Amino acid sequence: ISVGRVKKIVKLDKDISRINSEAMFLISSSTELFLQFLAERSAQVAMEKKKRTVRIGDLREAVKRHRPTADFLLDCLPMPPPPSDKNTHKDRSKVTAPPSFYTKSIDAFFRK
Repeated sequence: ISVGRVKKIVKLDKDISRINSEAMFLISSSTELFLQFLAERSAQVAMEKKKRTVRIGDLREAVKRHRPTADFLLDCLPMPPPPSDKNTHKDRSKVTAPPSFYTKSIDAFFRK
């Protein structure tokens, strides 16, 4: 995670007027370590299910297993889609999923 990107995010908080470069570095490093932790735990859950792809359900399960993370993050994660019946043939061109609750705001933030 780049320090510049983290600085943009920190500046969104109206209560923070200034932050020094050492604090920015620590926030960036901590964020990177946390994301690495989540990725490793999610991959472990997927491997336990004998899957090669990490899905949102795997991430949710990894977060549930780590209580400190679950306390603040679990409510923010979207629910996994319900299992689909692979034998039914639906016209997927008519079915569009609504955007995630958090997608719009984060996408708008990173647009130039």
